[in-house]
Amino acid sequence: MSQPRFIVKTAKDAPMKRIRWENGLFLLAVFLFFIILCTPGYGASTSSPLIRVKILKDKSRVEVRATGSYSIRALNLARELSFPSSHSALTIEASQQGIRASGEIWGREVLIRPEGGNSLIRVDSRRYRGQIIVQQKGSLLEVINELPLEEYLWGVIKAEISPAWPRACVLAFTIAARTYALKKLQDSSSRTTGYHVSSEQEDQVYRGVEGEDSLSRERVNQTRGKVLTYLGEIIEAKYHACCGGYSASLGDVWGGEGYPYLVAKPNNFCSKSPYFSWEFKIEAEKLRELLKEKGLILGRLYRIRLLEFDQSRRVKRVEIQHQEGKTELTGTKLRELVGGGDLKSTLFTVERFAADFFFKGRGWGHGVGLCQEGAKVMGEQGYTYEEILEFYYPGTLVEIIY
Repeated sequence: MSQPRFIVKTAKDAPMKRIRWENGLFLLAVFLFFIILCTPGYGASTSSPLIRVKILKDKSRVEVRATGSYSIRALNLARELSFPSSHSALTIEASQQGIRASGEIWGREVLIRPEGGNSLIRVDSRRYRGQIIVQQKGSLLEVINELPLEEYLWGVIKAEISPAWPRACVLAFTIAARTYALKKLQDSSSRTTGYHVSSEQEDQVYRGVEGEDSLSRERVNQTRGKVLTYLGEIIEAKYHACCGGYSASLGDVWGGEGYPYLVAKPNNFCSKSPYFSWEFKIEAEKLRELLKEKGLILGRLYRIRLLEFDQSRRVKRVEIQHQEGKTELTGTKLRELVGGGDLKSTLFTVERFAADFFFKGRGWGHGVGLCQEGAKVMGEQGYTYEEILEFYYPGTLVEIIY
């Protein structure tokens, strides 16, 4: 195809040059607009961001090895060693001088990384993708796994739900889990802590390669880069095991103004879940000792009064009457002190019979956002993953960001 020619010979020809040039720019702009419109994931990075996951804490020593060759490097000193795949476990210890490994001091932070495409780092008994960072904080060690976010999700799905649940449910949960992690990447606190999320229930349960299976990887790959947004911002994608028939608002559980997509509302999809209702009995004296172990020292316990409830009937404030007086706590704080495995939610009642306190409640978890058990039933009933997400996070959009 011949190239367009813009030739100016006289002043008379100048207007024609301008018209042709402006027409050319207009056509180019239209062409680029349609190219952009038809490109999936426009404006997003093509690669998965890296996430740092705290996998161990408060350890005096850890053992590291790999399925292939690997190296250890001091992050604040000019020191590095490589090990072949046949190398036995490397013991890393905290000491007064800093991290000790292989008979040497390595400062207060080391990086352990695989060498070769098939090598995986093993920390204690579990394998991890990506690389491992060991930090000494005080007299103890903290271990962090840094890896691509998509590969991190491979080790989350099976630890949180069953990958064999209905496809729509698992896809919806995967998008929520990715959104949760990406929101954490935006949190500036990682500059101080050195990590974005924990591998336990305080964030998302993550079990490394041992927590993966082929179905989990498939569901993650099918939703690659998909997240939930509200007014152009990545949302706070909270979720829990079972809402007990009524989801809670973020503001009621953690205070603040909350968000319009995390509101209290009825949800009966989880009504047949084994976690829908529960009971917990504990001796008054045992409860007092338990609270004492957690730092709350009270006299002999007499009674627990429920003072205030939120819209979902979860307990907002309680009063513990005891020999030394009365002590007020939030329902969330009481659950934290007693333990979320026994006091499964703040959607409960409590009575005193003889020497025991009897708690009766519904649901498991804080109740905010997606109910895993409810999403499972929605999937069984034929809802799409988009419909599940719209139900639990109303007004949000599913967008592809990479």
